[in-house]
Amino acid sequence: MASKQITLGHKVWTIRPLTLKQVQAIEPVLLAGDGKGVVGTALAILRVALSRDFPEDANCLEDFETTTDEISLAMGDILQLGGFLRSPMPGEASAGESPAPIGVGSIRA
Repeated sequence: MASKQITLGHKVWTIRPLTLKQVQAIEPVLLAGDGKGVVGTALAILRVALSRDFPEDANCLEDFETTTDEISLAMGDILQLGGFLRSPMPGEASAGESPAPIGVGSIRA
């Protein structure tokens, strides 16, 4: 499995395929219904992914200027690296991505 680049605001990281330890750390975050919300859950998952190679950045994620779209795309990429989501097939939207609007690369009868 190839590494993935994730972006939050002005920062770009290359995330290697996750270790079993990282996968095990993400699983309870996904299963927990602790009221953190989607952004809190995404930040916890991002923290796990960044902690191996970028521990300083993992500890200050809340300080990055970013959007919920970037957070969602980054979380989707990490979940793909961990095998929680399958990688999209050519032409499919990635996790957190909207499909192409009608008329853009689509045919209507």
